[in-house]
Amino acid sequence: MKSTKKKKQARGLKPTCKDVTEEEKKRQMTMQEASPAPAPSAQFVGNAFVQQYYHILNQSPNLAHKFYKESSFLGRPDSQGDMITVTSLQAINDKILSVNYECYTSEIKTVDAQESFEQGLMVLVTGCLTGKDDSRRKFTQTFFLAPQDKGYYVLNDVFRFIEEKDTLQMHSTSINAISEDAAVDAATELDQCGNNVEKALDALDKSASSSNKSRNDKHIDVPVENVDAMRFLVELK
Repeated sequence: MKSTKKKKQARGLKPTCKDVTEEEKKRQMTMQEASPAPAPSAQFVGNAFVQQYYHILNQSPNLAHKFYKESSFLGRPDSQGDMITVTSLQAINDKILSVNYECYTSEIKTVDAQESFEQGLMVLVTGCLTGKDDSRRKFTQTFFLAPQDKGYYVLNDVFRFIEEKDTLQMHSTSINAISEDAAVDAATELDQCGNNVEKALDALDKSASSSNKSRNDKHIDVPVENVDAMRFLVELK
């Protein structure tokens, strides 16, 4: 095509529209190859990862450890609810297989992803595992995806089942206990402050009476503990 164009230019002929169109196409193709494609968003990567991860976890859990590296950390609660964290591919594989994910179907409710340290990604997942007996258990799982040469790998993984009844009962008990203790402490402090303030006022009244009787009488000092109590009340204001 270039030779044809050159021949036409040598002959003093103008290039045709067809020649210009072909050159424009080649120029556009060159520009597309030179400019890199925009990086996918954190949410896009998070969604793609979650789709792949849980598919492998339920279909071939013996391959799920391939998402991790030797330096990765994986946390799972034990029977008492205490989080147990393991590292190394062998330990991670053993921990994953101990849950028997192949007996469950994963239903993902939400996926939230954010950019994080050193171009990594934080991914928060909530969902439900349904067993073959139709039992359902809600869970939450958090991943830190660290970048590598091609894509990402799981550097951190923390998983926990959500037991709604136990959680509500635990929080209710804790709040009630804290409220009762706080009420007792507050009442005790108020009583002590009230007594101290009364003593201080009595001392001030006596001092005023004495000064009225005789200007030469000595000044009556307020006890230090009463002064501290009054300072405490002022600071609260």
